[in-house]
Amino acid sequence: MNLSEHPLHRLFCPRRVAVVGASANLDSLTGRTIKVMKRFGFSGDLFPVNPKYDQVGGYQCYKNLADIPGSADVAVISVKANIVPSVLETCIAKSIPNAVIYSSGFAETGNKKLQEQILSIARSGKIRILGPNCQGLLNLAEKTPLTFTGALLDVDPPKAGHVAFVSQSGAFGFSSFGVGLDHGVNYRYVVTTGNQADVDAVECASYVICDPQVRLLMMYLEGIGDGQRFLQMVKDARERNIAVAVLKAGRSPISQKAAQSHTAALTGDEAVWDAIFDQYGIIPMEDMDDITGIGQMFGARQRATGDRVAILTTSGGAGIVMADSLTDLKIQVPELSADTQKKMAENIPSFGSPRNPVDMTIQVSETPEKFQQVLKTAMDDPDVHMVVTALSMVIGKAGDVMADELIRNYQTAEKPQAVVWMIDQAHGGSFIQRLKDAGIPIFQSFRQCARSLRAMVNWHQLRALPKDEPVTGTPILQNYPPLMSEYDAKCLLSKYGIPVTREALCTNMEEAFDAADDIGFPLVLKGMSGKIMHKTEADVVRLDIRTLEELRQDFKKMRTNMQAQVADADIQGFLVGEMVKGGMECIVGIKRDPVFGPVVAVGLGGIYVEVLGDVSLRHAPVDEAEALRMIQELKGFGFLSGARGQKRKDTAALARIVSQVSKLACVEPDLLELDINPVFVMPEGQGAVAADALIVRNGQSHNH
Repeated sequence: MNLSEHPLHRLFCPRRVAVVGASANLDSLTGRTIKVMKRFGFSGDLFPVNPKYDQVGGYQCYKNLADIPGSADVAVISVKANIVPSVLETCIAKSIPNAVIYSSGFAETGNKKLQEQILSIARSGKIRILGPNCQGLLNLAEKTPLTFTGALLDVDPPKAGHVAFVSQSGAFGFSSFGVGLDHGVNYRYVVTTGNQADVDAVECASYVICDPQVRLLMMYLEGIGDGQRFLQMVKDARERNIAVAVLKAGRSPISQKAAQSHTAALTGDEAVWDAIFDQYGIIPMEDMDDITGIGQMFGARQRATGDRVAILTTSGGAGIVMADSLTDLKIQVPELSADTQKKMAENIPSFGSPRNPVDMTIQVSETPEKFQQVLKTAMDDPDVHMVVTALSMVIGKAGDVMADELIRNYQTAEKPQAVVWMIDQAHGGSFIQRLKDAGIPIFQSFRQCARSLRAMVNWHQLRALPKDEPVTGTPILQNYPPLMSEYDAKCLLSKYGIPVTREALCTNMEEAFDAADDIGFPLVLKGMSGKIMHKTEADVVRLDIRTLEELRQDFKKMRTNMQAQVADADIQGFLVGEMVKGGMECIVGIKRDPVFGPVVAVGLGGIYVEVLGDVSLRHAPVDEAEALRMIQELKGFGFLSGARGQKRKDTAALARIVSQVSKLACVEPDLLELDINPVFVMPEGQGAVAADALIVRNGQSHNH
């Protein structure tokens, strides 16, 4: 879709704007929109509306929105909350299709009723609302600031760059814009969505990524309602080669208290977001340093094709610190080739170093043509993917020379580059400003520079996004009892082709003896009831039973233990099964995340999952190749792959189970949690088998 076809186009690119509640005091919150629209040279029609004035900011002011000539594309509403409904009614009468509502006093203060009322009015008149309780939007490409932010007051309108920022918080969004601008981030759009009564951050993002000039989408998110819509937007951005970076606030594990299975306990909100970021190639941001660093790096035209960095420096110390910062983040600072070193040596003093970091020494600032050659040599080396120039206190004419050469090189270079210039504002402010204006990523922190380059490398190394292949199948979970025992859970698994232990459900001793005869010792005996979720705690599990006499004794004790736990009517029976030996215990599970839907987990069992929380997560479904990648990510993977002389385990069989389980979760919408613990992974070629399983369904109470 191109911009002009998008449903939000008239909101972002209005030609006629009414500002309801505009104040004649242009420095007040309700007067600023008129002030900045005027300052930006908005070329469309502007209609201030306020019964108190005849004129606002040199524009004719109308007593009522109904009085403006004709219609408008957008009504900016800045009046008391209780007046907003009547203004929206007038918008309907005037056929105004969009409203930006600055006003507060809605759901954010607990007044959900008033917010529902304005949404209901808007829906009835097909009006789209941005807000309420937002700071509006800024479209620099069209010189349209529909905002009251202080970040635009008394500054020259910034030129349109290539970065879009969508924020659920108005204050955070425009503060980040102001700070980012100061640090050289060249924005194109800033949108704040506030309470998101109607238009949300994801829909705004879907608009800005339609602009072919956008190279980076940054988002500040506190939460999203529809995970699938968000992921689709991320995929659409990726298809257009637009990087997506997200600062996710409130990543605390609030959902863990409701967890009934190991998997759900290990996959709190933060773990799920981390997995989604990793799987879909979303760049994580943590603070303003990331917004300014990543904003500069990805706002530039160049993209990395690898992770090898050449450092050019006027200070040996600065070069070493830069190299350490990059190495800490696992970015390579390789020794340059003999040929490149030879060319470098021709252009630097004999007391410098051509290796990498290339110590050009401060002398190079006296001879611009030599710096030009060093820079060109680094850029021409096919083994170098990115170039960082780390400059010390290069001042005066020498500073101008360095800035000139960096800008000249940047305009034609195809490789990403960044500059770290250690200099104070008084001596170097003008050089730094020139580099920012040219779009060159410029830092005064080695670590921040390294983090931004790491993000660039990660973006380059992204694997293919998950394919949108819908998983088909008919749900069968509803055919099982509401509270499912292990036996029921394993019956369901085997219907989905997941191998389970050989076993039989018995109701009396005689059936148990027959099952023993059939399966063969050693055996496992377990009491079955949908009301007992954790059997070991209820003392209804016996392992390694070796004789009929042991089986008889254990059966009697278990019947007594079961009767102490649940009513006779709730005892489903006794499971007699094979005792699996010689495998590695693993855990495979599902948690249905409230935002993203089913998330599949795999980990090593026992202490690894209990103590170390060593699990790998993905958004379901995953194919076997992706499942294998999940397994290889585990810290304890060596135990499966045959490290230190251990026998290799059948990881392909485990990957098959992970993939099947992920697909099962997509077919069964009522599956809330699934825990297969343990899965025994046998030696290579001998398969893997589910030995115990727990299923929790939607609506199931948390206390049985």
